[in-house]
Amino acid sequence: MPFKRAFLYSVAINLFFLVLCLVFGDIKFGAVDDYFMAAVLTGAHGTDYNPHLLFVNAVYGYALLPLYHLFPKVGWYYIGEMFAVFASFTAVGYVLLRRCGERWGLLLAMLFTAMFASDFYLVIQFTQCASILSAAGMLLFAHGLVDCRAPKVARHDIVVVVLGVLLLLWGSVMRWQVFLMGTPFFCVGLLFNLKLCWKFKWVTVTGLTVMFAGAYAMHHFDASLYRNAEYAPYVDIQGPRAALGEASNYNQNAVYEDLEEMGKSGVDYHMLTEWMFYDTETFAVDSMRAIIDVVGNYRDKIERGGIPQRLLSALGHSLHSPLFWTWFIFCLLICATNRQKFLYLWANFAVILYLMSMLLAMNRLVYRVESGFWLYAAVLAVPLWGRFRYELPRKLVVVALSVIALANVYTYATSGELVRGPSSGELRTLAIEDSTDYDQVFAYIDSQPDKMFLLSMNAYMRFSHHKNPPYLAEPIGSYRRTVSFGYWTPYLPEITQALAEFGITNPIKDVVHDNVIVINEGNLAKFLQRHYYDSVAVDTLRVIGEMEFFKYRLVEADSAAKETE
Repeated sequence: MPFKRAFLYSVAINLFFLVLCLVFGDIKFGAVDDYFMAAVLTGAHGTDYNPHLLFVNAVYGYALLPLYHLFPKVGWYYIGEMFAVFASFTAVGYVLLRRCGERWGLLLAMLFTAMFASDFYLVIQFTQCASILSAAGMLLFAHGLVDCRAPKVARHDIVVVVLGVLLLLWGSVMRWQVFLMGTPFFCVGLLFNLKLCWKFKWVTVTGLTVMFAGAYAMHHFDASLYRNAEYAPYVDIQGPRAALGEASNYNQNAVYEDLEEMGKSGVDYHMLTEWMFYDTETFAVDSMRAIIDVVGNYRDKIERGGIPQRLLSALGHSLHSPLFWTWFIFCLLICATNRQKFLYLWANFAVILYLMSMLLAMNRLVYRVESGFWLYAAVLAVPLWGRFRYELPRKLVVVALSVIALANVYTYATSGELVRGPSSGELRTLAIEDSTDYDQVFAYIDSQPDKMFLLSMNAYMRFSHHKNPPYLAEPIGSYRRTVSFGYWTPYLPEITQALAEFGITNPIKDVVHDNVIVINEGNLAKFLQRHYYDSVAVDTLRVIGEMEFFKYRLVEADSAAKETE
């Protein structure tokens, strides 16, 4: 199929599904991490834009800054991710149309997009963006080589390879680890096209050199931004907070008992597992690392014999994923059109098993990562297809496309809010059941501009569901007076500065200050008395739905005795 027609058809298919998702779907980020990275970028926690995004390379933030300066109310972080998915799907559809011809190509491109549009457009998040960008980039790169049939490389093929390299670089920016996990699949795909790689070795070597050099250079640039005194406390806390807040693959009761025997507080340890760690003295980095050392003695040990059993269970779960069946069908098409390349199925399946085993051993296998493996393996099967000898009747193609389109319109119209969760892959909605009137909550906070509000991580995350939608930017300073006791935002320089302006140097300790109000953490009195003060009282200022506002205060000895009576 001609280049322009293939491109236009692919754009039309993706526009159709994008419109369905936007009209009938629930427009939210698939992960709260993306919402708060976008908020950090727009300066919601401080007084200016900040491209330090932690999980996403700062290059992405810097690239969006000109757009934010031109149109500050637009959520360019979200739009950038949506465009990344759209461009990637368009690239995959384009290659399918070029490889398979108009009829087979239209059918396969429509099916491919129909199966994954909801997973990517409606559960948009940086990990899946990295997967689809990297997969599409690998496919374009391999297709550019396979499409080179003449002794001399055509300009069009060079353009395709260049676009593939650009998408791969973008994928490495969105999440470095996901990009790296895709490289074994890329190597396997190129290995099965070794003759073409050798035939056009200068294109192959140049493309790979630019891609890997560019990716590592951007990764090094991002890492260098955090190597300074300003970000040192923030960087130091990331490992301990993740190890204690996210990990659950150990005996927590045994750790609790050991800490009590060592003269440390098991209750303090429990607070850390509940993401309550923004205390610069009691929960200093060294103290948290000492607890992690104890945790290391009780980590769940996975016997070698247990890995195959868990792997089979994970594969059984994969059978319910559309990506698994896409991979399987695409590999069967290799068997039907180019049998001599059928060994590819077993080669990339071995890579999938190896990577899944590694993540299972670390207890880190989640749907958004696992789906990336099947995606890489599926799309890299396309360049290995041979010629489709059977030509589908035009009427059959028209009927099939119409059925797919109408079925999807009906499905999105009746259950467009249902998506596959990025962690488990189970169908659910992204909305959180909550009867709280958040307009009242935000009005109450805004009515007290001289107060700093410190809140639980859960309350902090719930705010994200009731502030601006992702296509609108959070205004500069909108979170400046609402700081979480946990999550990955504590110790950000702009948050430290905002706290300092209210005279707060140690957030948990300083909740007794007159200008501090606490949201949804009414049980800090015992901790404060255990570490800092003789007697602390807590008053409930107001309750709005599930949001409770507390005021902690110091109690004099005589007053404390009276309150006890």
